[in-house]
Amino acid sequence: MTECESEPVATDVARPDPRDPRDPGRRDPRGPALAATAALLLVLAVVAGAVLALSHADGYRWSQAALVPADGRPHVVELADDGPALVWTYDAEVVPACTVRDTGGGAALEPGPVDGAHRREGGSAGDWVATSSIRPASSSVEVTCERAAAPVAVESAPALPPPLAGLGAWVALPLGLGLAGLALAGGAALLGVRRGRGVAR
Repeated sequence: MTECESEPVATDVARPDPRDPRDPGRRDPRGPALAATAALLLVLAVVAGAVLALSHADGYRWSQAALVPADGRPHVVELADDGPALVWTYDAEVVPACTVRDTGGGAALEPGPVDGAHRREGGSAGDWVATSSIRPASSSVEVTCERAAAPVAVESAPALPPPLAGLGAWVALPLGLGLAGLALAGGAALLGVRRGRGVAR
């Protein structure tokens, strides 16, 4: 080998395989997938919330089991559990006198006060308002209300805050979708931060 001749320069520089998860510059495919899924869930949450609100525009949909005719006769109402329950009237200014008894022992239940925050859409004529609370010892009560134009409703006290409880149990659907979407969006953001730190090293 002469002096002017030199050894061939190595051109095959080791480069990280783009599929190698150890490559800090590799784009994690989970990030865009999580972001797209999060966006879809958030859109579905908004749509479900709008549909739910529109479905109650003409009045809250009570189950027939919760409605009690104000006809002076006793009616048994089955509750979700033996926890606190609310007595609702269609017009807070016209509250019929009602007697509520626990079917377990027959004792009359003393009505308790409510703060007036529990309201549900009743249509153009007025709203449903929780006017008293009761604490039965069993999961059913006997309700007798004096004669009035509108019925009353008796239902287990909602676990959700009043603004959300006004839409009923179906409000859990848009809430669940929204929370899931936010969780996935947070996951996508976390993957993006981790990738950015890996590239910066």
